[in-house]
Amino acid sequence: MKKLINKISREQKTRLLLLLVLFVSGLIVYRNYIFGNELLVFSDVGGDTLEQYTMHYATIVNHLREGNFSLWDFNNGFGTSMFNLNLFDPSLMVLYALGVILGPAHMLFFLVWIQIGRILAAGWVFYWFLSEFSFSRQSKFIFSFAYGLSGYLLVWGQHYQFGMVTVYFPLLLLFCEKFLRKEKKWKLFPVMVFFCGIYSVYFTYMCLAGTGLYLLFRVISLNGLTIRQRMGKFAGGCLLMLLGLGMSFAVFLPMASILLNVTSRVEQKRTLADLLKRCFTLNKQEYYETLLLRPFSTNFQNLQELGDKKYYGFWNYYEDPVLFVSVLAVFLAVQFLLLFWKSNETKRTRRTAYGGALFMLLLMIFPVGGYAFNAFATVTYRYTFLLLPMILLAAAWTWDYLKKGGRASIIGVVLVCIFMYKACRMGYEDSLFAEYRQNAVITAVTGTVMAVVLLLVNRLKVKGEQVLFSLLALAMAANVICEGTVGYEDRMSLKKEDTPAETVVQVTDDYLEKIVEDPSEQQARDFIDKPQAYFRELYSQDIQDILGFLRETDKSFYRVEKDFSSATISMDSLAQGYRGVSTYNSVMNSNVKDFVNTCIPSFYYADRNRYTFWDNAMNNWFAAFTGVRYLISKNSSLDSSKYTLIRQFGSMYLYQNVRESDVARFYDETVSESSLREADKKIRKKFLSNAIVLEDGEDRESAAGLGKSQAKKGSKVVLDAPQKDTLVTGSIQAASDGYVLFMIPYEDGWSLKIDGEDTKLQKGDLGFLACKVKEGNHALTLTYHAPLLKEGILLSLAFWIIYLMFTVYTFFVHRKDTII
Repeated sequence: MKKLINKISREQKTRLLLLLVLFVSGLIVYRNYIFGNELLVFSDVGGDTLEQYTMHYATIVNHLREGNFSLWDFNNGFGTSMFNLNLFDPSLMVLYALGVILGPAHMLFFLVWIQIGRILAAGWVFYWFLSEFSFSRQSKFIFSFAYGLSGYLLVWGQHYQFGMVTVYFPLLLLFCEKFLRKEKKWKLFPVMVFFCGIYSVYFTYMCLAGTGLYLLFRVISLNGLTIRQRMGKFAGGCLLMLLGLGMSFAVFLPMASILLNVTSRVEQKRTLADLLKRCFTLNKQEYYETLLLRPFSTNFQNLQELGDKKYYGFWNYYEDPVLFVSVLAVFLAVQFLLLFWKSNETKRTRRTAYGGALFMLLLMIFPVGGYAFNAFATVTYRYTFLLLPMILLAAAWTWDYLKKGGRASIIGVVLVCIFMYKACRMGYEDSLFAEYRQNAVITAVTGTVMAVVLLLVNRLKVKGEQVLFSLLALAMAANVICEGTVGYEDRMSLKKEDTPAETVVQVTDDYLEKIVEDPSEQQARDFIDKPQAYFRELYSQDIQDILGFLRETDKSFYRVEKDFSSATISMDSLAQGYRGVSTYNSVMNSNVKDFVNTCIPSFYYADRNRYTFWDNAMNNWFAAFTGVRYLISKNSSLDSSKYTLIRQFGSMYLYQNVRESDVARFYDETVSESSLREADKKIRKKFLSNAIVLEDGEDRESAAGLGKSQAKKGSKVVLDAPQKDTLVTGSIQAASDGYVLFMIPYEDGWSLKIDGEDTKLQKGDLGFLACKVKEGNHALTLTYHAPLLKEGILLSLAFWIIYLMFTVYTFFVHRKDTII
């Protein structure tokens, strides 16, 4: 064992120690989620984890376990492309594998370990990146530790896939550096871009933009090159990134197609003057107050939405700039600005460094950063992960500068202290929970230790510098771990165990008695500890028995819904495995949004990203119109004029809609979209009931004469229950020429064959698939192919061939030069 340890280099030992320290720190930060009864799933300000993400993972796992995984999912609202989800995040792929093996409910227990794994990966990769520079092992260790527990990873890591970007970005910077230095493995730069490209279109855009800017500044900083050589290096790096992006097109292009063409996430084009005005108009005062606080802590402005101490920042806890990588990094970054000018670096290097610092400052002061890194759609500060490596690069240089005998600027230390004490005081006074107040105190204490050490280092004529630097490192570690921990304290998290069924009534009564009218810390804690029946409700055997019964008795394509919520507001169907219409989708199909906004705005819940059927269950016309044939209820006596009771299953009751409820229908009359939009609610309902709405449909001011057609009554469209959601078969009985409306979202990728002949699809009722049909009996086949998937695969193959040829060519050229 001793011989084995001796064979390990000091550098390798440092990296292993870094992983060990990060792992232990992770155990401390997430102790309640590892050793306690909490799961890393939240129903508070981090509610997307409960309401959206874990349900996405459940539907992926369910389909894989059932052997019917496809690239379209009818369990998610009216249906959505699976490219809308995060299929290729490597950390989540591990989670899916665990879900397939253990079941979707059990994979929730591993979310905390996936998060700790990201922390270890981020710290390891950042150490690798810092190793490209001449920093000391101590400096690399300390600031890789800070990066592994950065505010961005611990805050946005709560949204699971967001945290992985803190691993990808330093990897891109690492291979960018290797390319610039022509070091070993630099040719893996495109491969790293490939992995980023299949991970997320959204974050790939930000990562490549950030890497491109880093490359630009680094090329400018290089000494001894001509302008032509600089341009060549920059162009070469950009070409390698484009090559890697092309290699990812098989996944990147379908994801981009959905994001840009279906969801309308990118704003319409603006004039240059308007864009510049929006980019360089100062934000509100609240933004700059938040901006000064967030480098010291992400939690000084609260986190929860409970009691009388709610988050009071510029936007919200997640969306405001996330800049925390330790208070020490703030001290040292400021010192860098004050000290770097007198270093031994060349003028070009110094000027480039200050130019980069000024560029970052402008990004933060004006909204331009929020626009540019969000594709000029709207301002967001999710891009701030790009700034953290730059802050830590400055901190690492300053650490080594001081270690080599440099002196810290007193003015810089004092200025940071003033802002730090102000931030800590505000954080203490405005905190709801005691843990937040303790964090403010610890931040002030550790920050004070840092300030004193920085003032003492290299100013005293005693040999105690190593002790002082060790004290500085310990203060930073305490600061980072405490800050990370408080972000997960007092959360409304999902519990590992439900409240026992036999005690729910008593526990609920006790809970309600504790909740008083006056907001207080205790009331908020009582609210956090409310009874839970999540697993019991979501994985109800009675519901599964109902769904099994329906699969046996009804072989057609129908939708089923509930008049209650089991565990989420809109996403129960993804975990329970039924085709409903409710959903929560932040990248919702814009055509379906148009339909809901125009025709049934009551379908919204809280915002326009959530659709809830249970809130509209008694509107059985709406249920029939959207194809909801069956209703699951806990009520044994629903209105029989709307729903007919079929039978009871344990504590549940299965009802059938008294109206014809089909996923596809025949119409022989049309109404124009403009007529529908201009009609009042009553007339609009008659339009939708008796005619299909088309862009070039008939203009009508009233519904007079509609609904008298015998052809519509004598026609029928039947869809078969799909075995895979990308293939829908069925039959049409048309009593005359007319149209068929499919209650499937209108979006690229769907194709239709009628009697084996390709048939053009068009948009009907604002948001759904429709087609013309001739009189007679017909067989139909609807097929979904992810848009641009075939083209993406071919392009990816071509780019991979180019990459392999390039790699082989450079290998032989290098070998030839070596031999010569």
